[in-house]
Amino acid sequence: MDASLIRKGALAGMIGGAMMAMFSMVAMAADGEGFWAPVNLIAHTIWDGAPLNGDFDFGALALGMGVHMMLSMMIGVMALGVAQQFATTSTVALAIGMAVALGAWVGQEVIWPEIDQVAADGYTNWVLLVGHVIFGMVLGAAAATSANNHQPQPVT
Repeated sequence: MDASLIRKGALAGMIGGAMMAMFSMVAMAADGEGFWAPVNLIAHTIWDGAPLNGDFDFGALALGMGVHMMLSMMIGVMALGVAQQFATTSTVALAIGMAVALGAWVGQEVIWPEIDQVAADGYTNWVLLVGHVIFGMVLGAAAATSANNHQPQPVT
């Protein structure tokens, strides 16, 4: 994996993660949980002092967004790396991006409750799923674009 692909994956993860965060914040506010609830719940996983509701807290915002962006960027790099190795067409690359994001959702459903049951229970399930679908669409689009420019080279 070259530096260019790492940068593209990190950027795709950052953009997809930001879109997922924006959707989640608006959806959970509309659902009555509060605008800042998604960020607070992510922060609560690491910091027990983070609010569990939609109240604004600067520390929770910084920690929650930092953790979310870091994970999103790592997953973005992974998605583009997998697509570079296995995608033979843009359609396959798009499917890989979506599959990686949905795999992250499944993993989160299993792992998050083990780390912080209260925070995991506080996140509205349908919002989490749709947010990951949005994330996957961005990763898939980036993987498809990257697949057109980075065809795997045969080993000689």
